[in-house]
Amino acid sequence: MEQRYINSQQLSEFINRHDLMNNESNVLFNAVISITTVNNKIRNQQMKVMILLDSFGSLGKILLMQSGLDPKLYPTIFEANWQDMEHIDEEYLLIKDVHTKNASIGEYSVKIVPLEKTNE
Repeated sequence: MEQRYINSQQLSEFINRHDLMNNESNVLFNAVISITTVNNKIRNQQMKVMILLDSFGSLGKILLMQSGLDPKLYPTIFEANWQDMEHIDEEYLLIKDVHTKNASIGEYSVKIVPLEKTNE
């Protein structure tokens, strides 16, 4: 199976397992985020996360919201079409990739541990 479809399947499993979709079919939740890049890392920072599932041509997009992260130092948007996504031990989503356009990010990994969905 093509990797992007595996990524989409892992993202859907993550959403369903943690019951992150609200009654309006929005996926907006609080999470604990850890990001490791070539030059920087943050550990266990609480952030709001949004997942878009209905974007044209996209198998799923994850956005780190209200994080205050510098996008020149950390990735903040992830696409199931491109980044490797894996739902690990039914606990968290792990995203891995190499940022080819920004060498200061380079190879990175992002761990998303969901806390609770929001009512927004």
